[in-house]
Amino acid sequence: MKKFLAVIAVVALVCLGSMAFAADVTVGGSVQLRSRDFKTLNFDKNSTAGDQTDTQERIELDVNVKAGDDVKGKIAIWNDFDDWGRFEQVQGNNGFGNSTAATGGHFGIREAWLSFNFPGIPVNLTGGHQLLALGQGWFFRSKHFGSDAWVLANVTGANTVALVDVKVAEGSVALAHDDADAYVILDVFKINDNNIVGIDITNANFRNALTAGQFDLWNYSVNYTGKIGPVGLKAQADLQSGKIDTSPVSPKFKGNEIVVQGNIPVDPVAINFTLARGSGNKIGSTDNDGYVNFLDIDPHYTFLYEYKTVTAAGAKNTGFSNTTAASVGVAADLSKSVKVALDYWYLQATEKITNGLGTTSSDVGSEIDATINWKLYDNLTWNWNLGYFKPGDAMKTAAGTTDAATGIQGILSLNF
Repeated sequence: MKKFLAVIAVVALVCLGSMAFAADVTVGGSVQLRSRDFKTLNFDKNSTAGDQTDTQERIELDVNVKAGDDVKGKIAIWNDFDDWGRFEQVQGNNGFGNSTAATGGHFGIREAWLSFNFPGIPVNLTGGHQLLALGQGWFFRSKHFGSDAWVLANVTGANTVALVDVKVAEGSVALAHDDADAYVILDVFKINDNNIVGIDITNANFRNALTAGQFDLWNYSVNYTGKIGPVGLKAQADLQSGKIDTSPVSPKFKGNEIVVQGNIPVDPVAINFTLARGSGNKIGSTDNDGYVNFLDIDPHYTFLYEYKTVTAAGAKNTGFSNTTAASVGVAADLSKSVKVALDYWYLQATEKITNGLGTTSSDVGSEIDATINWKLYDNLTWNWNLGYFKPGDAMKTAAGTTDAATGIQGILSLNF
């Protein structure tokens, strides 16, 4: 506790120091309590290995600094969701930011960046640890933990051009050829108040001295946000090239993806839909036909599939990689403080996968998700998610089971 108070004192000194230079300083943050109960995430109701029940707490403290119209910065310190019953113990035993326990949470830096406009020219530079996403966020999204990056942007009228350099991983600081970096050039054009189009090209370069291989991926992406008549639309399409330099075979990247999301207001409800397809690895192919993305650990579309269970791409948090999906849903305001939504998802593997019994199938399954957002006060919300995922034959376990996965999660949030 003493170390925690010492850090708060340091933050206060930073604020005072900033105010001494005529900067506007605001302090905010949040306290969130998350209660969860997931069952049969491994599709076998006879095994408790797929169950997860806990109550967690996340706290965040934000310090925002603005010096005039041309200079600003931010520091966000947080302890991400950590299970009740060990939170205080971890802090007391391991010290602030020095937790080495494999199961323990600790305070860390979520954001730490500075941003300024160059004098006399319409160019902005933002550098540091920041929350980032490209396009609609289906190729690269780092909104949970953030990424270390430089962002150089020029805004001229309705057009924005930017160069982005993301340090994904640092090997030895003494070596220049064992790092992972991503380089992006993007352009966003505002056609009018209702329509925006964008394009971005990314080179993700992974140099691994341990395996003597180089992962060189190019992603070409176009995106759209706007309205066509009453229909609100978001769309993104991606095509990939590049290769992994290995001997004797160098697999090529051949992934592709398209995602279209829509919203149609039909009073008193809104109808939502999604159509998406991400390529998958073909059985027997020596190339990387599957769509490769870099996404954070937050939910991206379904509440259970992709967020809590292994997908047709073989892992969690893989977006639409090797997934073809269609959804329809409705959302409505029950009152000024309560909003509800219900979505149905039909899920298929783009390329057939081998299940636990050794047979192949493209039938991933279907999912029904419900959302309840309850605004108790202006700065206090209690939001709930409920999900039911019925896996198909593609997800069959080695025991031959395809038992349904279920989940419920509530997050009580105080923002200040």
